[in-house]
Amino acid sequence: MQPLELTGMQWEPVLMLWLKRADTVAGLARVSQMGVASMTRMLDRLEEKELLRRERSELDRRVVNLHLTPKGKKAASKIWPIVVEGMHVHLDGFKKEELALLNDLLGRMLANGARDAEKK
Repeated sequence: MQPLELTGMQWEPVLMLWLKRADTVAGLARVSQMGVASMTRMLDRLEEKELLRRERSELDRRVVNLHLTPKGKKAASKIWPIVVEGMHVHLDGFKKEELALLNDLLGRMLANGARDAEKK
């Protein structure tokens, strides 16, 4: 992500906003499996880079909505191809059946993590 001037921790929130997986600080923290305080600090840096803007909800002042700026949307559109290219490098030589098994195992791991997070 160096060409986009994004660190390993910064590109994921930008991509999650672009994919519409979250649109609030709390929601983004949840999908990124980060604490809200850590996410807020990360968003400070992304806002300084003019990739996103925050806006308090008019319905609930505790909620902070997130919006990608035009610069953020442009950067986000370049993130996915980089991720896909990286996946192709790491998955080179895998058979279709192996990829299906890997996908199933990772899905189960994520489900376990989600269940564990709900307990806390």
